[in-house]
Amino acid sequence: MNIWSAFPRALCLPDNCGCEAVNLDVLIAQPSAFWSSLFHLIFAAVLYINVKEKSQELKLWVLSLIILGLSSHFAHGSFLEFAMAMDFAGIVLVMSFFALYKWLVKRVSSTPALVVLLLIYQVSLWVTFYSLDKWFKVSMCVVIFGIAIAELLYAEGKAFWKARDLHLALGTLFASFALFMLDELKVICDPESWLSGHSVWHLGTALTLYFYGKWRFRST
Repeated sequence: MNIWSAFPRALCLPDNCGCEAVNLDVLIAQPSAFWSSLFHLIFAAVLYINVKEKSQELKLWVLSLIILGLSSHFAHGSFLEFAMAMDFAGIVLVMSFFALYKWLVKRVSSTPALVVLLLIYQVSLWVTFYSLDKWFKVSMCVVIFGIAIAELLYAEGKAFWKARDLHLALGTLFASFALFMLDELKVICDPESWLSGHSVWHLGTALTLYFYGKWRFRST
């Protein structure tokens, strides 16, 4: 028994939560996936340090990466259904951030107000993802990613094909997503290992977001 036992656990339990073993009797149920979530926070800090112009957009983007990292920690530590919804909501937040920011900033300029609106958006995503089947959540994220890439292609035109950091981001994402799928389908699986496909996925997505942010906030 621990502090999480009083709340509804993830619907993927008992045996559909990826390869790494889940121990519900301890505070951190999936230690490898939990600690590898730190990569999101580390690379968010590295990005913020490396970008010279500390714009409002950069600060809010880094905030979204922090929300993603903390949500991932919460999800893999507790395996609460609400925490799982927060994890997927964090993924959608970073994928939709720039389109959302572009829309919001035309209507609101105050940073505190934008933070509040982003948090309201995040809460609405938590409610949306709560109690949905895991693979339905994954499918929704893939569809949203496809829409984001289509919008990026349309907005950037030929410049899309010349963006080195963007290509690094996409290459890293596709490679780490392949490992994510192999882990989820238990094709490559050692439940007791500290090196899991899902943990590498966390490193890969953190690097992806770093390269993508580096491209987005490049000096022009």
